[in-house]
Amino acid sequence: MSIINPELLSRRDFLKLSGAALLSILFSDLRLDRALASPLPMQGRVLYTRMKVRATPSFSGDQTGSLVFDNLVNISEQVTGGAPEDYNRTWFRLEQGGYVYSGGIQLVKSVLNEPLLEVPEAGVVGEVTVPYADTMWGINRSPYPGPRLYYGSTHWVTALVSDQRDGSLWYRCYDNLWQSHYYTHPQWLRIYSDADLAPLTPHIPNYEKFIEIILDEQMLYAFEDETLVYAARTSTGQLGFETPTGWFRTFHKRPTYHMTGGYDDASIFDLPGVPWDAYITDSGVAIHGTYWHNDFGAQHSHGCINLTPEAARWVYRWTSPPVPPGERLVLAPASGTHVRIRQSRISDPRRDHEPGF
Repeated sequence: MSIINPELLSRRDFLKLSGAALLSILFSDLRLDRALASPLPMQGRVLYTRMKVRATPSFSGDQTGSLVFDNLVNISEQVTGGAPEDYNRTWFRLEQGGYVYSGGIQLVKSVLNEPLLEVPEAGVVGEVTVPYADTMWGINRSPYPGPRLYYGSTHWVTALVSDQRDGSLWYRCYDNLWQSHYYTHPQWLRIYSDADLAPLTPHIPNYEKFIEIILDEQMLYAFEDETLVYAARTSTGQLGFETPTGWFRTFHKRPTYHMTGGYDDASIFDLPGVPWDAYITDSGVAIHGTYWHNDFGAQHSHGCINLTPEAARWVYRWTSPPVPPGERLVLAPASGTHVRIRQSRISDPRRDHEPGF
């Protein structure tokens, strides 16, 4: 759910528009709210523990069935439903009949890949291209089930190895949390080339690039000098885990990270392969891709700025510092692309520049 604005609003125009007017342009003229990863029909993965199937595309519709986490469904149509005041009115009609709310469905594909026969010693980034991919902590004589990897997640591939039991090929992937390796089948991961992850618009000086995140709009906007070049729906920190406001920089970046956190059963999370991470605070607040919900436009995170994997990869490539091929992270304190987070776009009428910007 991201766009490149073909009409390129200036920052002055951006500031003049009310929030409602700007979102109307982005979502109506540019059809941001109807953007899909691929033409329908397509497949979806259920993201909630239990999800109701309804007779009409509305939370008030009669329940006709239910789905559970990781169920795969065929989607025949995307429709507008719900109530006029809903932040997300996108619903999916299932081939089997009934409607489900789009926020609880990850749109997925099943794309198989040829293995990379010569993996560089330093490693490469691989992205899951099937609804989910199971793993093993060990192969050969003592295999043990590892984490399930999900569509759009990214992983640091360090080698192509052969299972001594049957000669099958596996990618060995490094896990930063456990400082260990898990193994998955090569056909389930797309390996990114250096060109795929090359910096975007490197000819634009970093001091002319600027990100604005507006919490009450749940939107991220990217500017080059005075021109709006990108916008994406986001999900920021929920109650008790609010996203901080103020001035920041994308000083620490990783193409993948195993994120964990929380302090009780309701808030604990364990997310391997979080893609395209651009950290803006030492405490771990980052702009990153998200595969565990599709409910952008509402607060869901533990303080981070959630984007679709596609939007997060754009931000990862566009921001500074770039991550060189073969590097698992770049840490460059007091540098990076400027990021301003504020509650409302009209809450501070001063010019959008940090002192010394």
